[in-house]
Amino acid sequence: MNTPQVQVSGSVYSRILWIFGFYTLLYNAVFLISYYWLPVGFLRGSPVTTSGQVVGEAQTFWGQLALTLLFNLGLVSGFGIIMNFIQVKGISLGYLYPLFAAIFTGLITGTNSFVSSDMTQYNVRDGMALALSIGNIEMLGYFFIVASSVRFGIYQYTRFWQWAPIKVMKLGDVRLAKPEIICLVIGILLVIFGAYRETLMSFNML
Repeated sequence: MNTPQVQVSGSVYSRILWIFGFYTLLYNAVFLISYYWLPVGFLRGSPVTTSGQVVGEAQTFWGQLALTLLFNLGLVSGFGIIMNFIQVKGISLGYLYPLFAAIFTGLITGTNSFVSSDMTQYNVRDGMALALSIGNIEMLGYFFIVASSVRFGIYQYTRFWQWAPIKVMKLGDVRLAKPEIICLVIGILLVIFGAYRETLMSFNML
């Protein structure tokens, strides 16, 4: 007896490109809007940066790295996967993930609301290198994870106004394709590498 599987459109590679492309466009727009029209440090001390405040309190390198990984892999990546559990008319809620990510990261970077760093201490060249090798690496890792777990849509809504979802299968019945497994592993490794670089920066080791 064949176990029913969620049908997804496009390859995992095309999903990653679409997600990252949408995120990049929206992030750039939010960054510019917040840079020119919002005060510096606008989100500093707000609930949005709570995780950064908790991580920043760690006194040792390995302690901060462990907290960063707990947040990045356990909460952020986990949230993206959980969003994929639900599909509305065949469209995964995980595709909303880059929308939230672009808005929050655009606001934080555009207003220089980082907890443990200050963008003004870097020149443009160094700042871009750090952003690409830390934030973009982590974000790309998240998108690899989200794109490779779209098949987890065990709860289906056939209408937007439907009260309760239809459970089409059990979580244990999900079978990822080989490229999806590979991209999931790559995503996890990217998040780990980004967290390591982020911790190095926090302790001025870069």
